[in-house]
Amino acid sequence: MITSAIQVTIFVRDLDEAKAYYTEKLGFHVVAEEEFAPGWRYLTVAPQKHNELVLELTEADTPEREELIGKQAADQVLIMFASNDIDQDYQDLKARGVVFHGEPKPVPGGRGVGFEDLYGNQFDLYQVLR
Repeated sequence: MITSAIQVTIFVRDLDEAKAYYTEKLGFHVVAEEEFAPGWRYLTVAPQKHNELVLELTEADTPEREELIGKQAADQVLIMFASNDIDQDYQDLKARGVVFHGEPKPVPGGRGVGFEDLYGNQFDLYQVLR
């Protein structure tokens, strides 16, 4: 029986550049970083150190993978991130240079706003209304 999702892979142009963006701009934590062999570096990040779901940042090493950078969800939202204070998170992330597509607004079940990473991957920041 499948019990949960644990990893999503995101193709990037440069692993160090992507690591800096996800840790410095988004405030994510490095969960794992290991070089298994020359040219094979495993790097995962997550919003919290002990998240069940991690993002594996993987350098695109073929032309086919390079074509997917920023388009893995075909111009749709790749991942929705939960926030417990969307207004504060929006202000903090915007101050760090994260590109947003508007401001937090009412959406079904809560408030949300779209943003993108340094490669154009589309994400949502969402807070449930209680």
